[in-house]
Amino acid sequence: MTALCVREPPLVMPDTYPLMAAPGRRLEVVFTELAGNALRHAHQPVRAWLHSTAQAWLIGIDDAAPELQPSVGTPVTDQIGGRGLAIVLSLTSSAGWYVDNGVKTVWAEVPDTPPAKLLELLEQPRSGLSRSDSDPAAAPSDQA
Repeated sequence: MTALCVREPPLVMPDTYPLMAAPGRRLEVVFTELAGNALRHAHQPVRAWLHSTAQAWLIGIDDAAPELQPSVGTPVTDQIGGRGLAIVLSLTSSAGWYVDNGVKTVWAEVPDTPPAKLLELLEQPRSGLSRSDSDPAAAPSDQA
């Protein structure tokens, strides 16, 4: 199989954008979530495709399980899975699914510009780890 990229996402993002706002990172996560769902829950064959427009990427995953409708779960804190489509919806401008000739396609549009809903989520204070808990460079030194 040969892949061809007809354009590149913008490589320079404002310093104020968190990593998840970068188009390449969002594209990677959305692709991983959609493909992972198909490989875990659907039937073979599973086929992935990617198209681009002037301002967005369209990801699609085809599978042979039209009877299995994608749904956004309601994950609980200690649950391992069930967050994939919720993550996809937060990183994209639109997403959906359809069935044609016995093939289900789940698709998502990843715009170059982060969706406003994502930026709002990223600006919310998070409980749990602080920067010093997760970044060794921010931890105090043991040297005196």
